[in-house]
Amino acid sequence: MRINLVFSIILSLITVFVLIGCDEILPSEQATWEITSVGSPLHSCPAIDSNGFVYVGSYDNYRYANNYLYATNPDGIVEWRFETGGDVRSSPAVGSDSVVYVGSSDNNLYAVNTDGTERWRFETGDNIRSSPAIALDGTVYIGSMDKSLYAVNSDGTRKWNYEAGRKITSSPAIGLDSTIYVGSHDGYLYALNSQGNLKWRFGTGGRIVSSPAIGLDSTIYVGSADNNLYAINPDGTKKWRYETGRKVLSSPAIDLDGTIYVGSSDNNLYAINSDGTKKWLFETDDRVVSSPAIDSEGTIYVGSHDHYLYAIYPDGSEKWQVNTRRRIYSPITIGNDGSIYVGSRDGQLYVVQGEVSLMESPWPKFRKNLKNTARKEE
Repeated sequence: MRINLVFSIILSLITVFVLIGCDEILPSEQATWEITSVGSPLHSCPAIDSNGFVYVGSYDNYRYANNYLYATNPDGIVEWRFETGGDVRSSPAVGSDSVVYVGSSDNNLYAVNTDGTERWRFETGDNIRSSPAIALDGTVYIGSMDKSLYAVNSDGTRKWNYEAGRKITSSPAIGLDSTIYVGSHDGYLYALNSQGNLKWRFGTGGRIVSSPAIGLDSTIYVGSADNNLYAINPDGTKKWRYETGRKVLSSPAIDLDGTIYVGSSDNNLYAINSDGTKKWLFETDDRVVSSPAIDSEGTIYVGSHDHYLYAIYPDGSEKWQVNTRRRIYSPITIGNDGSIYVGSRDGQLYVVQGEVSLMESPWPKFRKNLKNTARKEE
């Protein structure tokens, strides 16, 4: 069922839109709002704190370097915006002390207080498109296009950095044993211990933009531009690989039964069994670079370059679709109240009201949880 959108744009950052033209209005298609960001793209994945505040980055006016981290309350009202010196494609993460961490193309990792003021900034040698991961001890890990993965103390001082062979735009994930996993454009997935020492690296045949997800048994899943989704054992050996038709730039999500969902530039969302066999694929009309999220009933949500946000039943059939007017790069987030969040290249953060929350599975979305900490826990 295709849903047409009629928009009413007002002179504020918040506009409300109404869904019309469908024979049946589903509960998941009501009470929808959006944030207008001066018509510029949103690639960032929203983070949601314990009070329901939503944080998302944008590049509002990339020609003039007016680029913001937004904070909205649960009603969608913008509480503040924090300006950086470059576009914010990085997805924010919320620490245990409610400090928000986010990277910017001005080369800095920022720590932002809950009132929107800067706590500190940490400068790297190049743009940051990677998203931060936060360890239990408060250490923040983030990649930079200067080739390094940085470990930054909670006070903003450098703990260590590890240099890969090429730039890092993949976002790190933290395992149960505190191992940090991150991909690089040199084609390797790196595993580092918490002191910054290399444990192993796993080579693929293409650059790794995809961010790793960690399964129940600590298997690491990551996509590569060589068209494959890889499953890698915790010791760095290959478990299996599944070949799609084109580059895998999307980041995987993992269901309760171990099914892995990932998008491909061949226009499909893939459901792969834990043994590496295909369960099903769902075809869209353009590339799937967005990363999926899974709700507690097993519905999978993903965006496509064909402009649509899709809701897909666990059997691979379509539930509904919503047109966002431009390509979707942004990963999907599902709030505790069932709200489904997705950013679009039209400069809007769309929020579709659903009925159920995020699945409690090993890795149900990009960055694992609502705070985007990308940390596996018991």
